[in-house]
Amino acid sequence: MEQTYAYSAWLFTRALSLVYLIAFLTLMIQARGLWGKHGILPMEQYKKAVEEHVDQSRYWKAPAIFWLSTSDDMIVGVCITGAVAAGLALIGFAQGWCLLMCFAMYLSICSFGQDFMSFQWDALLLELGFLALFVVPWNLDFAFRLAVEPHWVVRGMFYAVLFKLMFLSGVVKLWSGDESWRDLTAMTFHYWTQPLPNPASPFMHALPDWFHQGETVMTFAVELFLPFLIFWPRARVWAAAGFTLLSLLIMFTGNFAFFNWLTLALVVWLVPDGFWEGVMTRLPLAPVPVTAPMFPHPLTTVAMGALLVLTMIWCVRFWVPDALADFFSPVLSYAQSFHISSSYGLFANMTKTRPEIVIEGSADGQNWKEYEFKFKPGALDRPPPIVAPYQPRLDWQMWFAALGSLQDSPWVGNLLQRLLENSTDVTDLLETNPFGDHAPKFIRAKLYEYEFATPEEILDSGKWWSRKPLRDYTPVFKAP
Repeated sequence: MEQTYAYSAWLFTRALSLVYLIAFLTLMIQARGLWGKHGILPMEQYKKAVEEHVDQSRYWKAPAIFWLSTSDDMIVGVCITGAVAAGLALIGFAQGWCLLMCFAMYLSICSFGQDFMSFQWDALLLELGFLALFVVPWNLDFAFRLAVEPHWVVRGMFYAVLFKLMFLSGVVKLWSGDESWRDLTAMTFHYWTQPLPNPASPFMHALPDWFHQGETVMTFAVELFLPFLIFWPRARVWAAAGFTLLSLLIMFTGNFAFFNWLTLALVVWLVPDGFWEGVMTRLPLAPVPVTAPMFPHPLTTVAMGALLVLTMIWCVRFWVPDALADFFSPVLSYAQSFHISSSYGLFANMTKTRPEIVIEGSADGQNWKEYEFKFKPGALDRPPPIVAPYQPRLDWQMWFAALGSLQDSPWVGNLLQRLLENSTDVTDLLETNPFGDHAPKFIRAKLYEYEFATPEEILDSGKWWSRKPLRDYTPVFKAP
């Protein structure tokens, strides 16, 4: 008997809708401080810059509803619209149209979000969101219980995306030339230097080197070998188990937003209905499997064929001649503009130290007070938080900024300017504003090197970190 995947499609689209909902709600909280008129990277200024330097192709290179308006109300409104559409899709109302609205709204934010929307999970959410449009009903009524059997070519495309996601994550680690991956020491650095550790991270970091070497070997096995089992029906269960184990380990030891949630949603496609049936049929509102292709067969086949070609190009681009890579570059560029196909691969180069930017303000240029961020390391006695699937975009970007200079991350200068102005939109993104309603007259950023305290030190003293000064990250800036 041929295996079916109607329950898998039902679970996947609900998981995707939930991730969309979380993404939009968390962006709504941060939107004004990140992109508003008094934010760090105002969309209004970005729009003007693009209009001045890019021809009519800008609408293709940065597709967004924000070409109509970049007001603060518009930015927040897009987030609210996306959240409402995601909520409706989650309960099965007009699911196709609602997920299309989610895709359009999130694509707009990614196109105009600049540095704060440059994460691989944002691209993955949109790529999966586009594919999901081919497996959901397009009626305008409530269809919570409708579990539609997906067309086999669409299901095959989900397998291709899962292969690309996992396989490229392994390839980039070897292709980068980072010796820590090759000598199996990478995981001895990971828990300490990852962008946002959680309370389990220092204890994982303290495990012996042989354990971390085993983790590195397991990572390579999962990312380089298990992806090929995706296309072997009898072995898919082993691929699903390996991907799930790796994703759960990352979730329990770090804060990578909704990246691993999306990975687990993709893994659902490896499991046929026979696995889910025992649970699904016992639900109060049990989903009802039906066979109803969402699009005409030729259209579905052509669309999936084009996406498959793009996926194959991403997967082999490391080995093709430069001339051939340049030939496909424009096509890949437009695909990435609309985020219907992207490349993936985190931690190609493992960070070996942990520099942190500490921002200080002063009323007199002599006595300095630190600004405390909500989630990134700061006070030595504050434990690393559990924050995923929420992503504090500013805290994440501060990690990247600390790895380079102010010239590499000029938006940090914008952040300091907003703090000198005491912009409430921006200070709301922080844990503490030591100056309250009175803006500082001076501000600066200094660089420190942070290290985990040992588990014994954490339990005895309550301090999770130690730090030492490195250098000035910026000069002292004075309010006009």
